[in-house]
Order: sequence, then C-alpha cells, then structure tokens
Amino acid sequence: MCAASIKILLLDDDEDDYLITRDLISQIRDRQYHLEWINNYDDGLAAIKRNQHDLCLLDYRLGERTGLELLRESQPFKARLPLILLTGQGDQEIDVEAMKAGAADYLVKGKLTPDTLERAMRYAIERKRAQETLRHERDFVSRIMETSPSGIVVTDCEGKITFANRRAGEILKLSESHLQSSNVLNWHVADLGGNPLSGQASLLKNVLTSAEPALDIHHVIEFPDGPRPVLSTNATPLFDAEGKVDGMIVSVEDVTQRLALETQLRQSQKMDSLGQLAAGVAHDINNILTIIQGHAGLLLNGAPADSDAAKSASQIVAASERAAGFIRHLLAFSRKQIYRTKILDLNAVLRNLESVLPRMLGGHVGLETRYSSQLPHIAADTALVEQIVINLAINARDAMPKGGKLAIETTAVDLTSSTRRHPEARPGRFVCLTVTDNGCGMEPGVVQRIFEPFFTTKEVGKGTGLGLATVYAVVKQHRGWIEVQSEVRAGTTFKIFLPASDQAVTASMSPSTQLGNVPGGRETILLAEDEAALLELMSQALGRYHYNILTASSGGEALQVWEQHQGRIDLLLTDVVMPGGMTGRELAGELKKKNPALKVIYTSGFNSVVTSKDCNRNGDTVFLAKPYLPDDVAKLIRATLDSESASRFAA
Repeated sequence: MCAASIKILLLDDDEDDYLITRDLISQIRDRQYHLEWINNYDDGLAAIKRNQHDLCLLDYRLGERTGLELLRESQPFKARLPLILLTGQGDQEIDVEAMKAGAADYLVKGKLTPDTLERAMRYAIERKRAQETLRHERDFVSRIMETSPSGIVVTDCEGKITFANRRAGEILKLSESHLQSSNVLNWHVADLGGNPLSGQASLLKNVLTSAEPALDIHHVIEFPDGPRPVLSTNATPLFDAEGKVDGMIVSVEDVTQRLALETQLRQSQKMDSLGQLAAGVAHDINNILTIIQGHAGLLLNGAPADSDAAKSASQIVAASERAAGFIRHLLAFSRKQIYRTKILDLNAVLRNLESVLPRMLGGHVGLETRYSSQLPHIAADTALVEQIVINLAINARDAMPKGGKLAIETTAVDLTSSTRRHPEARPGRFVCLTVTDNGCGMEPGVVQRIFEPFFTTKEVGKGTGLGLATVYAVVKQHRGWIEVQSEVRAGTTFKIFLPASDQAVTASMSPSTQLGNVPGGRETILLAEDEAALLELMSQALGRYHYNILTASSGGEALQVWEQHQGRIDLLLTDVVMPGGMTGRELAGELKKKNPALKVIYTSGFNSVVTSKDCNRNGDTVFLAKPYLPDDVAKLIRATLDSESASRFAA
C-alpha cells in the first residue's frame, strides 16, 4: 500500500452519484484514496486552479453548465491536474471534444466498476507524472542549450537550420526571421588568410551523405556587413528511429580572440628564445671586439699622429665601435643591458624629446601630442624610455615617405581580468603610451614578425631590423607589453603598457664628473678574465700605466693569487661570467669579506648580469661594459682607486 493517499476531487451536482462513486473507490484494494466532493461549477473551477489534488473526476452535467466547459476554461491553468470526464451515456462527439479540451480520459457512469475506475485513475496520474518528467527534462536541456558558451545548430537532412541556440544566433547573426531560411551548406567560408574555401561546406555536406562526423574545422565565415570571425566547427550526424541520417548537429565557436592570443603568445615565446640566442652571441662578440679595440688602441697610442699606421688603427677602432653599437642593439633586444630604474613622469620625458623629434622626423611629417593631465608615474630607465619613442618615431617616419602625421598620446588605464586582450596583460593600473602614424601600414603577416631581430621590410642598407626588436625588449624589461594594430594604407598604432607607480618622481642627480687623462699608479690590480687573449691584452695595456698587475683565469685561481700576496691587492677587475663554478660577483664577495676596502670593477659582454644594486654610491664598486679601450679602463681604474666616481657605469 502507498505511504501517502491519493487525493481525488469529484465535481458532480448529484449527491447520489457522489455516493456511488465513493462506494466504488472504497472497494479499490491496495491503494488509499481520499475523496473530496464539490457540487457546483464555480467552486470546482477554483479547486482545480488551486491544484491541491492528484486527480479530478468531472461530471458532464454541472447544473446549468457542463464539465466540457470547465475543461476548456481550465486549459490555461499552469500544471493543471489530470481530469477524467464522467458521462451518463457514451456520446462519441462529447468524448472527442473532451479529449480536445485536454481530458485525461472519459468514462461512462453506468459501466463503472472499481477495477475500471482504479485503472483509469492510475493511468491518468502516471501519464501526468510522465508528462511532467518529460517537461522538466526538456526544460533542463533547453536551459543547457541556451546557456551554452558554444553555438549549437540543428539541421535537417538538407542542411536547413531547424534550431539554433542563443549563442549560435549571435555568432552566425541569425535573426528569428532568417533562421528558417538559413542553410549551413550555403555558408561563405574562407581560410584564415581570407581565401575562399568551397571544401568546408562540402565537409558539412559529407556528414549528411556519409554519416561520418567532421571535427575541428577552422575557417572564417564572411558576412555581408563585413565581420569575418574565425570559427571552430564540429558536425555530427543525427539518426532517426530506423538508423538513417535525419540531419546533423553543428557546434560553432568564435575563436578569433583565442587564436590571436595564441599567436601573440607563440610570438612572445619565439622572441624570448631569440633573445637568449642574441645574448650568447653578443657576449662572445664583445670579448672579440674588446681584444680588437684594445690592440688597435695600443697601436694608435704608439704610432705618429699622421702616419698611415695611425690612420689604419683609427679605422679599426671606428669599425669596432660601430660593431659594438650593433651588439648593444642585440643586448637591448635580449634585455641584457644596464637598467637604471627610477620613478619618472612619462609626460616630462616626452616633452624633453619634443625638441629632438621634429628634426628627426623631417619637415614632411607633422607631430601631434596629447598628454593626460592625470598620468601616474612609472618606474623606468629614462634613456631606455627615450629609446622606445625614438625607435617608434623613426619607424613611423619611414612608413610615411610622402609625408603624414605622427601622434603621441599618454593615458592611464585600469585593467581587470575581463578587459584582458593580450596574453601578457594582467589586472592593474598602467600607463599607456600610444604612437600612431597614418603611413603605409602592414599586412597581418608582417605584423606578426616586426619584433623579430633582423626582420625588416626596408631596402638593403636602410635598416638593421633591430629598432622594433629593441623596443620590444625594453618594454618587456620594464614588465610591460605592446599591442599593435595596423592596416595597409591606413596606418599603424603601437600601444605600450607600462606598470604605474604610486611613488614620487625621483630627483635628478647631477651628472658625474668627466674623467680626463688620468695618470697611472703603483697600486696592485688583480685581473680575473677567462678569455686568455683579453687577459694578456689588459695585462700588457695596464702595465704601461705602471700598475702592479696580477692575473687569474678563474675565480678559484684568483683566490689562490690573493692568498699568495696576502691580500695586498688594491683593486679587482673581474669578468662577471667565468668558468670553474665561481662568478665574478661571488669572487668579489669573498674578497670583500677579507678586505672590505677592496675596490671592484665588474666587466661583462652583457650588462644585466650586474645591476645598480651591485654598484655603490661610494665609487668603490663599478661596472665596465665590453668592449672597451685600454685608455678608458685606465681612467676608470684611477677614478675608482681615488673614489672619484659615484656609482659609475662605464657602459
């Protein structure tokens, strides 16, 4: 027996019929029923509307009105309980009308038995429950379809769309009026380069003909009003009860932004790899250039001023300096150059450049500036920020050979996770530097490569291909990122995002005193350098200044030399990167423990191995970038020994 009784509502204006019905229900076994009797139309309609019963037995005759009328009037009620119409005699016309009005069944009173009544009521209740379950399932599936982030389209066996969820309507621009006339086999599709693809529609048609799914199709769909989103499409066949293809389900996802982010991420990873390669190459070449410049300097110092030997040595020095400048570009690209951070007002830096930029751009290019009055400060290197602007300005000038306009703008930007449009972007407050030209613009394929070192669209001899690569490196070094928008014959916009700072602008320090021709001395200098030729050169060159020179080719050997001379060493000149498991910084640290007054000059082929924190304001620890001339080393050594240079970077 059921734990809960089934509530039956009887609407009948005849009390005798009520008693008969009550008696029939009381004879039903294995079930518990609770019967409630209402004898008039209005109260019965109200009870049905309250929906507090499991079933209603409805007499056809209800005074001046009929049960058929009540059936029709109660049809709009939400979740109406099942109603069984009771008639005095079988009238086929009434029965048909009752079923049209939503009756669960109809029964003839004179033929009722406990079994037939119980069976009719049970079937009506079970059918209602099944309908409710089905409705809930359909509602659940509908909610899933409508809230799905992917577009879902259902077609018939001809490819005509019979259903499209909300997201599909947005992606495919399907309005209600055009939905029924749309056909997936008529899509105008193209590849990612914009070339028409007739085969994509064929792939979808093949799903209908071969019953094989088509998965992971990437294409561009073209709309009359211009947008060309990149879609990822999957199609699977639908089968009828007999196993025949009856249509297909097509899922579409707009992956335009995702593919753009993936492309930018791959580009960033490629640039990082190229940067590591460039740093290694630059380090080795700087060692070679230092040797070339050193020997050329010695020849130049020993030759008569107007002699051919002096002229040749001067040409060698000049050529090596040009090569050194080229290497500095590589180091900037690989983010291995000196990085002196202080709090800056970007607007002030740009205003200082305004006198330089017009001469650089030429008379045929106009300059416009728009600086935000509420711009936050940034933590950056002034020279490197200027390098960003100058390189972008030169790039813009070359894109406008017949003249044009260059616009420089600064704005403050607050980014959230939802506004992220670049793989390197992150939430926070940033300063945005925008540089826009109305020049020739670039193809998408060119935009993807502009930050690669040595890539250039300029004629041979008119560009090294390192200008934008350097910009990219400097921005990355400042924990920022670059966004580029360009269109052929419509110009290019670079947006550079740099983290904002809440600190006050750093006060400018007075420039260091220029070092003149400083004589040598009698102090003892320890040279630590793993490049044998360079070690020999520096020992020979500094020996001319009467210093006592000690040499070591590794950190461990330098420690032995220190012990042999009982620490009577005045200055350590050490390469930062050396073999043997001890760097120049570690060597200096060990020797400083033994003698805190020891002067130290770091040197390296790439500069970021030593930061401004490693060099102090007392001038007894400084940095010298390779390549360098022997005279420059001698001047720096003398200044360091005399502590005349405050945190001097001879880069």
